[in-house]
Amino acid sequence: MNKKLFITCIILSLFGLIMIYSSSNIWAEYKFDDPFKYVKNQGLFLIIGIISMYYTSKINYKKYYNYSNKIFIFCFILMILVLLIGTERNGSKSWFGIGSFGIQPSEFMKLSMIIFTSKYLYNNRKDIANIKKGVIPILLLTLLIFVLIMLQPDFGTGIILIMGVIGLLFVGGVDLKFFIKIGMLGIIGIVILIAMAPYRLKRILSFLNPWSDPLGSGFQIIQSLYAIGPGGPYQ
Repeated sequence: MNKKLFITCIILSLFGLIMIYSSSNIWAEYKFDDPFKYVKNQGLFLIIGIISMYYTSKINYKKYYNYSNKIFIFCFILMILVLLIGTERNGSKSWFGIGSFGIQPSEFMKLSMIIFTSKYLYNNRKDIANIKKGVIPILLLTLLIFVLIMLQPDFGTGIILIMGVIGLLFVGGVDLKFFIKIGMLGIIGIVILIAMAPYRLKRILSFLNPWSDPLGSGFQIIQSLYAIGPGGPYQ
């Protein structure tokens, strides 16, 4: 395990816990009579994550290469099942509910796509210069996964997945001109997806004028202004 990377992850995670306490302690004390309620929950998952990260780092990376197809197929099946029998939370049917916990298959799919795309680029490195033969197939597969994620819907996760694959293509040596062209198409697609869902457009517009909906989409922005106003940026 890379010690510097491990320490960096721990520091960022601890900073995240501090931010969770800062933003939730009043509500947690009001609702649960415990200001550390959400911090404890997140801290438990942090510990589980650290243990999982340690043991995962011990796995020979060649095993990911050997089992990448099976991992992808398994995650793909989960993506289908969550649309059929998943639990809806906050308007998105993207979870498998297990008691008070939940599992989101799209998170596993993001990792699966990184592994699968890496193997694909390695096996087809001679065809990378040929956009139709070397790049389009993996992009079509990525688009299929994106559609499944959008059926939930989960716009943010879908964009992260696409950007991850594009990043791998860039590192893999795909011509820069191709990214300029696909970037233009991507912007058009994002604009269309935002326009199709009023709540997405509302979130963007609330950034420009949060006072138009002070108790709804503009609430968080207004609260941040209140925080900076009385106490300054370091309060």
